[in-house]
Amino acid sequence: MAAAQHTSDPAGAERPPRRAEPDPTEVAKQIELYRSMSPAEFAEALAVFVAAGARPQASRGEDYELQARAMRSPEVARKAQRVLAQIVREPDKYLYAPEGESRAAYNKRIGTFRARAEREEQFLHAVLAGDAARRGFFLPDPNPRGRARRRLADEHPVRYLELLREERDADRARAAAEAEERKRARRAAKRPDSGG
Repeated sequence: MAAAQHTSDPAGAERPPRRAEPDPTEVAKQIELYRSMSPAEFAEALAVFVAAGARPQASRGEDYELQARAMRSPEVARKAQRVLAQIVREPDKYLYAPEGESRAAYNKRIGTFRARAEREEQFLHAVLAGDAARRGFFLPDPNPRGRARRRLADEHPVRYLELLREERDADRARAAAEAEERKRARRAAKRPDSGG
C-alpha cells in the first residue's frame, strides 16, 4: 500500500496524514482474487471485511482500503450483495464467540456486525445503481413498498392521486389539530389558576 501523505493547512498546523489511493494494479489483482473464490471462501472474506469495517479506522489494517476498493467495484459488488443478504440473516454463522466472552458482549458484537453488513449492502446497491446509470438505465428500488407504490401509480394513476390527496388532507388536518391543541395548552398555561 502506498505511504500516507502529510499535508498542512495554510496556518501551518499539521493535519492528520491522508491515505494515498490504492494502486490500481493491486486493486485489479484483488478483484480477480475475489472473483475466483468459491462462494464459501468469498463469504468468509466478506465477513472479515465487514467485521473490519465495524472497528475504528486506525485499527482496520493497511489492506482495508484495497479490500474496500475491490469489494465495492462493480465487478465484485453484485456477488458481495448476494452474500451480504445471507450474512445479515445469519451473522452468527460468520462470527464466533471468543473464549470467555459473555453472551451480552457477543450479542452486542453481532448487532454491530449486522448493522455494518446492512450498511455495506446499501452501499453496494448504490455502487451497482451508479454503474447501471452510467450504462443508461436504472436499478429497481431495493424497497418493495416503494416499487409497489410506483406500480400502483403507473397502473392506476387516478386512484393513486385520489389516495395521495386523501393522505395529504389527513396530514394537514392532523397538523392543524395538533397546532390548535398546542395553542390551547399555551393559553391554559398562561391563564392564572381560578381557585383552590
